[in-house]
Order: sequence, then structure tokens, then C-alpha cells
Amino acid sequence: MKVGLVDCDSHNFPNLPLMKLSAYHKQKGDQVSFAECGKFYDRLYISKIFTGSREPMLPASGEIIRGGSGYDLVNHLPDEVEHIYPDYGLYPGLTKDTAYGFLTRGCPRQNHGFCITPQKDGCISQKTADLSEFWNGQKKILLLDQNLLACRERMELLNQLVDSGAWIDFQGGLDVRFLNGEILSLFKRMKVSSYHFAWDDPRENLQEQFRLFFRAGFIKNRSCGVYVLTNYWSSLEEDLFRIYTLRDMGFLPFVMIYDKQKYVDEKGRWHPDVAYQYSEEQLRKFKVCQHLQRWCARVWILKKCPKFEAYEPYRRWLERGQPVPTERSGKR
Repeated sequence: MKVGLVDCDSHNFPNLPLMKLSAYHKQKGDQVSFAECGKFYDRLYISKIFTGSREPMLPASGEIIRGGSGYDLVNHLPDEVEHIYPDYGLYPGLTKDTAYGFLTRGCPRQNHGFCITPQKDGCISQKTADLSEFWNGQKKILLLDQNLLACRERMELLNQLVDSGAWIDFQGGLDVRFLNGEILSLFKRMKVSSYHFAWDDPRENLQEQFRLFFRAGFIKNRSCGVYVLTNYWSSLEEDLFRIYTLRDMGFLPFVMIYDKQKYVDEKGRWHPDVAYQYSEEQLRKFKVCQHLQRWCARVWILKKCPKFEAYEPYRRWLERGQPVPTERSGKR
């Protein structure tokens, strides 16, 4: 069989399902490659992670199978594919000395309606693999788990990471609520390239948990980022409280804007129809979040301008009367 693979998303990050499908079909003796127009394939696998990604023009084929959260949240790889060692050769430049995978699936944060994980992978964090399923001595391990620390077998899995001796990147994030002395002691034995946390809900007071991590001394030598959700259920005051609190402890706050892609394009420019889709109040709230995100995007800006109200682009926007697109005036 001649199998063609189509990655609808950015090629700056390897597509794990396609790597597993490639490994599965190569084990069966099939010919596997990225699909090219002008050629015929017995089967095409089209993977789309993000809903905003577009399908490219497809070559002729006998069968098409689409999958990924960009299409729906119910499709899954068969077990014999899900648990196969990935074909890292599909993305040689991106996977050199780096392993990618999930040790767990699911997340208990059911109240986080902005996140697809509970609906897609379940509202319980469960162990789904041992490290050896996708790691074979690579120098780096990039973990995509959404809530590894919520898993009952977390200590077992963290010990596997310690024993690997590899550099670990918790790309999917860690739940600061589960931090304790036992977990922090394992982190100290681990080679971690970067930590990622989140403070999504302003109604949760997580200061003490972040201070616990801060007092353990991890921030001094590593990049420790915290995603701060905006434009969902928080006010500007609540956004700034989280940003200032995290910054003062040495964390790097990353402002995430809910539904950003519905307001602006990839360059941050308003979509032509936003004035007909949203009220002026909603557009102004989004614009404030956009200024917040740009203000936090560079460490040197935060240091040079520690107070958001003094951030020049935001201050100029206020002085101009907080302009946003309207039905009468169009884009501004």
C-alpha cells in the first residue's frame, strides 16, 4: 500500500499521530511519505490539530482518513497505533535527539470550559504509557501531558523521568496545585530545561503554591513560565494581580487570550467582520488583553515598564478614546 500523510498545521512542530501512523504502516511493509499533489496514494491520512488550520489541496487517493482535534474531539488512533514507537524520521530536523509523547491523558479541571482536554481525553488524568514507549535514549524529552501531576501514578512516572537522565521539557504544563515536598525533591534530581504552569482561574488563590516552588530555588537557573488566561472570566484587575504576583516572584507570565483567533488574524489585525460579531465592549476588552499580551511578551519590556498603565501603546490607545472597529466606521 502507498500511504500519504498530510499535516495541516505548522511544520514547526512534529505531528505525533502522523509519526505513529508512519511507524505502523512501515512495520507492515507499506510505502509511507508526506503526500504530494500529482501522485496517487492508496490511502491518505489528514491530521489537523487546530480548528483554524486549512486543508491543503489533496492528491488523488483511494481512501481518505481525517483525524485530530481540528476536526472533532471523538476520533482516536487505534490502540495498536497509539502505543507504537513513533517514526521520528518523519521530522528529522525537529526530532534530532528529542523524544515526544504523552505519559498521561486527561485532566480533572471540568470547570475549564476553554480547554478541550476533559472532553477529548477524559476528566481524570490517567497513565497511558511508560516512558520507554516513545523514548529510547534521546538527550531531550518533550512531554505533552495536560496534567501529569494529577495522575495517581505521578511518582512512578516522575521517577522514570529522573532515571532517564535526559533533559525534560514539560511542554503541556504542570498543575501547581499538586506540588509538594516529595514532588519537588524529584524535580531537584531531574534535568529540567523549562517548567510551564498555569494560573487560569482568578478565583483560585495559588500564591502559596507558587511561593513553594519559588522557595525551592528552581527559578534561579531555569525558565519558569506561567500561562495566564484572559478574555474569559477575569477583569483587568484580576489579570494584573496574577501577572504582578508571578513577575515579582521571578516567573515569566505568558498572557493567553481566549478565542483570540476569532478577533484577529495571525498578524494581530482585526478580522473584517468583528464589528458585526461582537459588541464594542467585547472588542475593547479583547484589545486590552492584546496590549497585556504584547506588554508581557518581552522580559525587557516588563523590566523597563513595570506598570501596565505606563505601557506606551496601551496609554496611546486610551488617549485616542479606545478605538475599535464599529459597524459604522469599519476597521480602525
